[in-house]
Amino acid sequence: SNGRTADSESAYFGSNPNWAAKNMIERFPKICISILVIKDKKFLLGLLTKKWEYLGKQVYGVPGRDIKFREKIGDAIKRNIKDEIGCAVIKYKIIAVNANYAFDNHFIGIGVTAKIEGTPKLLKPGDWEKWEWFDMNKIPKNLFPDAENVITCYKKKKFIVAE
Repeated sequence: SNGRTADSESAYFGSNPNWAAKNMIERFPKICISILVIKDKKFLLGLLTKKWEYLGKQVYGVPGRDIKFREKIGDAIKRNIKDEIGCAVIKYKIIAVNANYAFDNHFIGIGVTAKIEGTPKLLKPGDWEKWEWFDMNKIPKNLFPDAENVITCYKKKKFIVAE
């Protein structure tokens, strides 16, 4: 026996059996994709809407969000690019893994570079105000953490910059 009884389990997990599962799941980090689209030595960045303000200011981010359960990483990259900017991914490369604790969450971001086909479109106006190409050496300072992490990894050729 492990020393636990039904009563101690109930006291530990609460009287609602779903409480344990719900709270244990929420304690694990979420996995996301951070996609650094590169074209002609420029990065594609989106200005996030005011609902995504970070540290009191509007910030730029990179495309990419979730990986669905059992979805291959490459398929998640292609789906995220199609859903967010309406383009096709020609090729991609995983370049980084970083942690992001924005908004009291815990995300593990898989950072990738991608080459796309097509012109980026504004498909999620609730999240993004616009998409812009920035010279690699003239990146805005107001970046969302996952964007800053993947850009820093790319420029410094490091696999991880935020643990």
